[in-house]
Amino acid sequence: MSVKPFAIAGPAIISVSGGRTSGYMLRQVLEANGGTLPTDVYAVFANTGREMPATLDFVRDMGAAWNVPIVWLEFTARRKDGFRVVNHNSASRNGEPFAALLSAQSGLPNPVQRSCTTEMKIRTIKRWCQAQGWARWLNVVGLRADEPGRVTKAKQPRRDQWTMATPLAEAGVTVNDVAKFWRAQPFDLALAGRWEGNCDGCFLKGRSAIIRMAHDHPERMQWWADMEAIPRGTNNVKRRFRSDRENYETLLYAGQHQLVGYDETMIEGGEPCDGGCGV
Repeated sequence: MSVKPFAIAGPAIISVSGGRTSGYMLRQVLEANGGTLPTDVYAVFANTGREMPATLDFVRDMGAAWNVPIVWLEFTARRKDGFRVVNHNSASRNGEPFAALLSAQSGLPNPVQRSCTTEMKIRTIKRWCQAQGWARWLNVVGLRADEPGRVTKAKQPRRDQWTMATPLAEAGVTVNDVAKFWRAQPFDLALAGRWEGNCDGCFLKGRSAIIRMAHDHPERMQWWADMEAIPRGTNNVKRRFRSDRENYETLLYAGQHQLVGYDETMIEGGEPCDGGCGV
C-alpha cells in the first residue's frame, strides 16, 4: 500500500471514532510515519457517554498496543472552552455529556439536525484544536473508497478552520481490507454485532437494530426513552429523536416482549455507525 496518503503533516488530528475503520486508518498513519505520530499530529476520540463499553476498551487497547497517545475529549458546554480531557478510567459511561447537551437545547437531535454530532464531536474537537493555538489544521477521517457518497460530502468546500483528508479513500481501501487487517491482530473491537456499534441507541440505526439493542441491553436503551420523556422548551413539550417511527419507550417494550428477527440491513446505510458520527 502506498505510504503517501498516510504521510500526514501537522497540525492535524486523526479522528478516531472507536470503530475498526478509523482504527485501521490510525495504524496506517503510524506505519507511514515510522511508528509514531509526527509533530503536531494527534489521534483524537470524542466520547459522548453513550458508546458501548467495548468501544471504549478498543480505543484504550489501540493506544496501549501501538504505543500511541490518544486524546480523549468530552463535551461540557457550548462555549470556546467547552470540553474536558478524560481517559479510559475517567470517561463518562452514563450519557453525561449527551445529557448536558440536551439540557441546553429545546429539542432533541434527529436525522436531519444532528446536533449531537455537531456539538459533542465536531465542535468539541474544534475547541480542543483552538486551545492548542491552531488557526488551521487537517482533519483526517476514516472514510473508505467504497463510501464514495460520504467521501464526496466530506470533501465539499466549507468555511471551516480545517481541511478534510480521506487517506483511506485515496489509497483504495475497502471494508474487506479493514476486516482482513483486524483478523490478523491480537485484539479487536469486541461488539456482539453490527447493531451494537458505536453509540448504543443512535437514532440513525434502523428499527430492528434498536429493538435488538432493547432486547440485549434494556438498561442502556432506557436512557433514550428517559430523554424523550423529559418536557423541553418554553412549552414543556416532549420531543422525539425520530418522528417517523415509534418512540424509544415503545421500541424498548418491543425488544423485551416481542423481539423480531434482526436484519443487519436495517442499519441506515448498511453501516454500523462506524465513523458515521466522526468529524
